[in-house]
Amino acid sequence: MIKLIIQSQMEPKDFCLKWIVHIKPGEWGYYKACVQEIARTTGLSPRTVESWGPDFEKRPDSVLVTLGKENKLREIGQKLKDIENLLGSDDLDFRKSLF
Repeated sequence: MIKLIIQSQMEPKDFCLKWIVHIKPGEWGYYKACVQEIARTTGLSPRTVESWGPDFEKRPDSVLVTLGKENKLREIGQKLKDIENLLGSDDLDFRKSLF
């Protein structure tokens, strides 16, 4: 599992398609939401992300790894929530099992 996270790569456009769910591509505000989410995820400024171009074609390769790792971590988080919902929050509390 850890190898998958370390080796994961994801393009900015794909990351946005997957994780920007409240606005669809082509709708007003989608690009801005995408830039903001990538900036928040990578720790870069929105202005830096915008400088990569409208399709992020000038992005550095290192961003692919950062977005890939974040994508995998979010997927794991979603799966844990699904398991918790399936079993019921009374039957399984991950926080209690950590201590």
